Amino acid sequence: MLQTTAALGWKHERIAAGAHTLVYTFVERTQNWDDASIYSRTAGNGPPVLLVHSLGGTSEHWRFTMPFLAQRGFGATALDLPGHGASGMPAGELSPRWLGAALARSLQQPTLLVGNSLGGWVALRAYLERPQMVLGICLVAAAGLEGMPTRPEKLTLGPSGVDLLGGLLATAFYRPEALSEEVRGSFWRGVIAPALLRLSPQGTLDSAALARVRCPVLVVWGKEDRILPVSWAEKFARALPLHKLAVLPDCGHLPQLECPDAFHHELLAFAEVFRPRMGGSGRV
Repeated sequence: MLQTTAALGWKHERIAAGAHTLVYTFVERTQNWDDASIYSRTAGNGPPVLLVHSLGGTSEHWRFTMPFLAQRGFGATALDLPGHGASGMPAGELSPRWLGAALARSLQQPTLLVGNSLGGWVALRAYLERPQMVLGICLVAAAGLEGMPTRPEKLTLGPSGVDLLGGLLATAFYRPEALSEEVRGSFWRGVIAPALLRLSPQGTLDSAALARVRCPVLVVWGKEDRILPVSWAEKFARALPLHKLAVLPDCGHLPQLECPDAFHHELLAFAEVFRPRMGGSGRV
């Protein structure tokens, strides 16, 4: 069962965008995926784009992308996956297979999906469930391909066992020392997600499954990704019938936070292709 249960209201958020400060407005909502309450935030009122974060992430990972898309006439929705952020945990299976099926059932109109890491895996599973509801997919350092690690390797701390946060940042980002405090905060608030202990890897994608993905796919990867090395980008690209590959220099596993300008350049060009075919409500 999927049902929108509440519109929680409008909020304003102030973010630093280079030398400028940007204030944007978004509406918060919840809906049910089976027995789990799912939180989302939407900015803008135009063709729908759904943003899906990584394992150990939250909707805050799209803090720069949401206002960017909203200012350019798209309706950008970012959700917290079950067991992340403000979303609840389902009583039953928690896997990319279940997440993809639940996401697909929740879509109210054909939508452009953007998924980072686990979010890319979930977006592909959603397409395989309801291809008619997915116009295109932007895979951002996506997980889920057969042979890939299903979760990050455990960190090995130095003799003192300190600076866990520093180790996590150095794994996820190419230049963590250049990150703003707000980006560090967005990252840190997600890494204690309960889903880290519950997620099972059912729903791995082989080359035959990817060959069934007939919508256009943009594959975006940070060249310096230490979690899923950029060699995986080529493997995804070879298996997808309709794809474009964009490798971003000096960038790690979370391009939307570390290299937002370069990432947005690629995403906007891709999204504009679908504008004539997209609805206008912004609701997904």
